[in-house]
Amino acid sequence: MFIEEYKTASDELLVQKSIDGDKSSLEQLIKRHQDYLYNISLKLFLDPDDALDATQEVLIKVLTSLKTFKGQSQFRTWLYRIALNHFLNMPKKKIELVFEHNPETYAGFAATENTIEVSENEKEEVRIMCSTAMLMCLDREQRLIYIIGEIFGADHLLGAELFNTTPANYRVKLHRAKADLLSFSSGKCGLINESNPCRCQKKTKSMIAQGIVDRNKLLFNTDYKQKIKELVSMRKDEVNDEIQLRMKELFWDSPFQIKTELNTFIEGIIK
Repeated sequence: MFIEEYKTASDELLVQKSIDGDKSSLEQLIKRHQDYLYNISLKLFLDPDDALDATQEVLIKVLTSLKTFKGQSQFRTWLYRIALNHFLNMPKKKIELVFEHNPETYAGFAATENTIEVSENEKEEVRIMCSTAMLMCLDREQRLIYIIGEIFGADHLLGAELFNTTPANYRVKLHRAKADLLSFSSGKCGLINESNPCRCQKKTKSMIAQGIVDRNKLLFNTDYKQKIKELVSMRKDEVNDEIQLRMKELFWDSPFQIKTELNTFIEGIIK
């Protein structure tokens, strides 16, 4: 019965038990949310190491601020406000700096034929890398709004609460992010629009040949058991046109990454 209580315990109950000194509750509370935070960070910063560092920094803030949680909102909302504020105010990360100097970084690698044989895992690596890299055309706030609202499906009320704005203004910002992303990707990805020239097979061969993808050390197509689409509500937005819907589904088909390093990190801190 005790174990079942912990499996089904609400965030708020786990918070109270954590504040009272229950380390098991604290560990469960953090582990319940850490992978979502990491996947948001990974979509935001693209580089797995930067994403892991940013997530750990957020978790430290949450652990050290837990006693300030007053229950005036849901714990998840409180936690994600901390995370989003931290992500928005961090110094620019290395991939952001690369794209700042050359916005066409990934689009610029010509998808040409060569004799390299590529595996399905390597093709999937490039698909994940390229789709995530497309988000770099947006500024950091736009990326976060798109990730939270479009990829992970937060409605306009929750989105407005997280970004400290009105629902109407949040909808406007999300619409602009979607429009800017669509404009940038126009004429590029063949998965979004079949008339676009780029194909994953050719792009993978090119990126392996140029050393952009290390086939012995895949960064994105690893450490996952589920796809994002298995964790979010799959619904068709009536205001989306076909191309925007395909774009959303491209991100939904990305792996939901699990980082065992976060478990080790949290367990070490709690102990």
